Amino acid sequence: MKFESTGKIKNKFLKDIVFKHLGSPNERLLYGPAVGRDAAVVKLLNDKILVVKSDPITGALNHIGRYVIIINANNIAVLGARPLFFISTILLPINSAPDDLELICRDMDYAAKEINVSIIGGHSEICAGITNPILCGFMIGETTSDLIMTAHSKPGDKLVMTKSAAIEGTAILAWDKEKFLKNKIGEKVLTSAKEFLNNLSILPEAQLALKVEGVTAMHDPTEGGILNGISEICEASNVGACIYEDLIPIAKETNEICEVFHLDPLHLISSGTLLMSLNPKYLDQLSQVLNSNSIKVTCIGEIKEEKTITLIKKNGTHEILTEQNQDQLWNVF
Repeated sequence: MKFESTGKIKNKFLKDIVFKHLGSPNERLLYGPAVGRDAAVVKLLNDKILVVKSDPITGALNHIGRYVIIINANNIAVLGARPLFFISTILLPINSAPDDLELICRDMDYAAKEINVSIIGGHSEICAGITNPILCGFMIGETTSDLIMTAHSKPGDKLVMTKSAAIEGTAILAWDKEKFLKNKIGEKVLTSAKEFLNNLSILPEAQLALKVEGVTAMHDPTEGGILNGISEICEASNVGACIYEDLIPIAKETNEICEVFHLDPLHLISSGTLLMSLNPKYLDQLSQVLNSNSIKVTCIGEIKEEKTITLIKKNGTHEILTEQNQDQLWNVF
């Protein structure tokens, strides 16, 4: 058997292969590799807690320097930590120009300054065997407070999301398929869709959510979109969920781009959205805190004890969701 599709490795192979080869155990590792976990957590000798994450950018061509900073920072933020330091690995294809390297570094610099992160090192290389730049990042964060773990969702919790679905996918397609889309959706919609690039960070809402009691889990839905992000929360917490399709906000720009490419926006890469579960009695408080900071939050379902994930479609039918490892983005690229 061989891997035949792009995207995340299936959970089965993570469990059977990757998670069985993790080197020497260390008692200072508080939160290690598992399905649905956004980052690792290490206890330092001074009782501070280190949160670390590594993620590549492989499905975009434009602004990959911005993506690599923000996406890695998001994975730190959902655990309740503050991203501080970043290390990059930049792989460029043969015949790349110094201007290509400068563009990536300038994007990283701009994004890092936006969220007060220092770029402290890395590696840059011209690499045979690739046709497009590949950018890998390693983000380091820190906290001294209790962490929010993906694995702590409880039956009865409300399931909420910020902003709208497929923010990252919308931005990637608007930039990388700009010429093709211009005559399909019009310049005004396309320009607005390109602005989604500025909505990728979930650091503001994650930090605000820490002020609200009752938040049991936070998660950054990346490949596989909103629905796969919910699946990962449920897998990590050993629970199920009921989701209402008609409650999931999808921007006009996202809908129009997805219609052109025949994509499902609920399975399109969705960094920029923060998924949360929380005790229902704190839902109004969370909504007030986020809305007062101009961050839209929507309750889209609830966590269930039964370990199935049910999507109640707009037409009233019920769909049982399964693991979705290949993102809709790869249908286009």
